Amino acid sequence: MRKLKSMLSSKAMITAVLLLIQFALIFLIQIRFSNLFVYYYFISFGIAVLLSIRVINRKMNSGYKIAWILMLLVFPTFGPWLYVTLNGDTFKKISVKKISKIEQSVKERFGEGESFFFDKEYGRLLSDYIRNYSFSTPVKNTSSKYFKSGEDFFESLKNDLLGAEHHIYMEYFIIRNGYMWNEIKKILAEKVKAGVDVRILVDDFGSIDGFSKKEKRSIREAGIKIKFFNPFVPIITTVLNNRDHRKICVIDTKIAYCGGVNIADEYINLDEKYGYFKDSGIAMYGEASYNFEVFFLSLWKYVSSGETEIVRPEYPRIDAGIFQPYADHPTDDEFISKNIYMNMINRAEKYVYISTPYFAVDDEILTSILNSAKSGVDVRLILPHIPDKILVNQVAKSHYKTLISAGVKVYEYEKGFNHSKLVVVDDTMATVGSVNFDYRSFYLSYECGVWMYRTDSIPSVKEDFLDMMEKSIEITEEKAKTNFIVRIFRGILAAFSPMF
Repeated sequence: MRKLKSMLSSKAMITAVLLLIQFALIFLIQIRFSNLFVYYYFISFGIAVLLSIRVINRKMNSGYKIAWILMLLVFPTFGPWLYVTLNGDTFKKISVKKISKIEQSVKERFGEGESFFFDKEYGRLLSDYIRNYSFSTPVKNTSSKYFKSGEDFFESLKNDLLGAEHHIYMEYFIIRNGYMWNEIKKILAEKVKAGVDVRILVDDFGSIDGFSKKEKRSIREAGIKIKFFNPFVPIITTVLNNRDHRKICVIDTKIAYCGGVNIADEYINLDEKYGYFKDSGIAMYGEASYNFEVFFLSLWKYVSSGETEIVRPEYPRIDAGIFQPYADHPTDDEFISKNIYMNMINRAEKYVYISTPYFAVDDEILTSILNSAKSGVDVRLILPHIPDKILVNQVAKSHYKTLISAGVKVYEYEKGFNHSKLVVVDDTMATVGSVNFDYRSFYLSYECGVWMYRTDSIPSVKEDFLDMMEKSIEITEEKAKTNFIVRIFRGILAAFSPMF
């Protein structure tokens, strides 16, 4: 009974109810004027046509255009209401103003950076792209450690947190009360007592039921500075879509962690909902940590006020390859994460290995993958066998036949849910981070990752992928076959997938 009461009074449940009420009100207004339905329908259809013309002429991804035009013309009495409330122009303009001011300080903090020799021209070109649009400069003087499980990631993170002397900055999409968070919180509280500046930035929607009011009070009483990104308001608006999906931890401008691992018990397999939860991450020791600190402080400034000084230390000379962290945000029209993925796929000469929990992509990135496979490149893709989001997984399956026909080898991680987000190419370059192969990551969320060129951890990334492959089921053309009704269902989902 206590559990039921807690669930019914949770922020997530209250929010869901309020959103349902708003949808119900829109529906009831239409029912109320049903006696004028013919007039209402033709007026609505006229508005839907005008809005469709606006969508066609807007600078936006073609997948979004198709989805909105379908919504407007197939559901003319309902579609215009959704479009007006969900197009997000007002929020975007406000965000652009704030972000553009912050970007200037980001550019200044990175400066011109150093230039390095790349033995492949495409390496230099991709590095220059990241520098020009994410402003993040390539660095050396960094060693790295790749983790092929959330459990390994967690143990290493705890040890490095214990060694913090000056500051700890943590930014996560999900932080949820449980063993993992409680262990980290104990360390953070002790570090505050020792004079360490501890800051946490967490997405308000991702952690909608992560903390009780009592826990939030306890965090602040311990001296931990915590901010919630884009506070979730239960109103039908695009503001709901722009989430901070990044996973960053920076310690003393010396160590940085990123990857797919959030701070919740399922990521270390203490709460198994979908079989074994497979994830990955990376720790960087040295100069790359400075880049991640700039990323963190840029969003910290977005949600608070005032500058935080960064002292860039002298890093010991290390040549373990080139690291170039990158950050991406949805308030501009430059899709950095997607373009990095596409560049890597297009430049592959021998192989491209991709691991992602979700595969809901537009024609551009799908064409890159197909063309790479058709050119004789060994393209392999690993997805979950046990999904956490059934409808999104059906969108991924809608692409199976096309992928396999082109020569892409598709696998499903049989042990459970694969949450690992990585791309590795030709033993030369790899990326690890928070970015999924879906519309949400490419167009709607704040994301981050690290692009690596001939670094010490690329062999470990490849080894992890091959190990996952051994624990996966290969999807053949025969296995991908399904009946007509399922194909229609998946096709409809794929058409509207940009709205998921």
